[in-house]
Amino acid sequence: MPTYFLTGANRGIGLEFTRQLSSQPSNSIIAAVRSKRGDIAELESLASKGNVHIIECDVSSLDSISSLEFRVAEVLSKTGASINYLFNVAGINATSSDTSLSIDPVSLQNHIDTNVLGPAKIVEALRQYLARGAVVMNMTSGLGSMTVALDTPKCCTYSISKAAQNMLTLHQSRDLRRNHAIVICMDPGWVKTRMGGKGAMVEPQVSIEGMLQVIRSLRKEDSGKFYRFDGSQVPW
Repeated sequence: MPTYFLTGANRGIGLEFTRQLSSQPSNSIIAAVRSKRGDIAELESLASKGNVHIIECDVSSLDSISSLEFRVAEVLSKTGASINYLFNVAGINATSSDTSLSIDPVSLQNHIDTNVLGPAKIVEALRQYLARGAVVMNMTSGLGSMTVALDTPKCCTYSISKAAQNMLTLHQSRDLRRNHAIVICMDPGWVKTRMGGKGAMVEPQVSIEGMLQVIRSLRKEDSGKFYRFDGSQVPW
């Protein structure tokens, strides 16, 4: 019975991941949300199936992440399992209209804290629970690609944070070799979610189906690569 851990599970891409994964009774999903006091009604409905375990983890808060290990350990103690798949899904794009000439220092720090430091510390906290050959997926964006960004000059702060997250992925792929883990970054496409906003073209169901197909076909030599949801590799 594979065990999945993911952040941002109560909305958008994270919720669709949980919906598709929970449809298979053999899957066990640890679904992390910023707060159980938030809007988690749809997630709670999925949890009624019995294979979804909701825990709190604010990826922008080191205090919250510091207690993540214990929350996850409590769930795993009931299932007797290790984590086979760790998906860092939660992220922000809070100042999409900024440019290199109008970067807000506070916003840049918030993006780094949430999109880079959060995923780094989550993997650090949970590495002891990773199964041999586990897959770690960092949800990034095509806007984090230097090549893609040449033709798509928008969301400057967000792009900077995602480029940093891509570099984090490379370092994690090296540092987790001892665990035989496979670490990749994934571009979900421009998905029709609240974060995707107007103009988004990819249905959440299509994006997640594609990403899961890519993830389940990974081999150890794929660690450190940058994929798009359709299986194509994204240039750095």
